[in-house]
Amino acid sequence: MGYVRILVTIVTAAVLTVGVVDATFLQHSFTAAAADAETVNFDVGDTLPPDQIHIVTKPGLYGLGPEPANSKYAVAHGKLIRIDPKTGQVLSILRSQTEILD
Repeated sequence: MGYVRILVTIVTAAVLTVGVVDATFLQHSFTAAAADAETVNFDVGDTLPPDQIHIVTKPGLYGLGPEPANSKYAVAHGKLIRIDPKTGQVLSILRSQTEILD
């Protein structure tokens, strides 16, 4: 009976340790990715490749109204921006936005 208790304690400790290590690793990875995303500098007038842009499909989730004519709201490199949908040219940088909400 004592051996079973010891075995259960060891297995439980191992599972908890792995869970803590995995959670810590994931948190570090997410933080590093967010930091990397924000280190890419771009300005109004720059053109971003389509694979670096998330087009916003629900502006209200971001506290935005309808899109101005000939533009789309997007998230790129930790910023909420407005782009020309045909060219990917940055028309304005609105604010920081590290999360994709739609």
